[in-house]
Amino acid sequence: MRGTELPRIVAALRDPIDTFVRDARVRVALLIDRSGQVLAQHGFTSSYEVMNVAALAAAAHATSRALADLTSVDEWAHLHHAGSRQELFLATLATPTVPLILVAIFDSESSLGLVQLFFRQMGERVAALPELQAVSASVDQRSFELDLEAGIARTFAPDPRMGS
Repeated sequence: MRGTELPRIVAALRDPIDTFVRDARVRVALLIDRSGQVLAQHGFTSSYEVMNVAALAAAAHATSRALADLTSVDEWAHLHHAGSRQELFLATLATPTVPLILVAIFDSESSLGLVQLFFRQMGERVAALPELQAVSASVDQRSFELDLEAGIARTFAPDPRMGS
């Protein structure tokens, strides 16, 4: 995804992620690409948390993809970890051009079934977004660096919805 495309993609993803959070009743949600570039978020208290979760989620996704390949599984639908107070859901969201990764953290106000249901609905909405019908890939090191810098700058920028 090119840095010049980020603002329109981020804007297009804002409503689907907000709707998912509200309907699925999750506490924290993060939508990233495979490199860990943050495209949408909800519920984080600091940019530092966002960047850590994004990097770890991208690594977990890559690891699960490699494990699926090694075990001759086409693809796992999602990863789910249940803790004593919170649960984590990590899944790939298919789009016509680039796969996205959702990380959702929820507690007893929700359930895995609700998260899965609203994830599927969000996936349909996101896949139909015109902004994701023709996304350019970063093809060289300089493009990748520019895209990464744009993503970091956007992540650390104040959220206009929060008011300053």
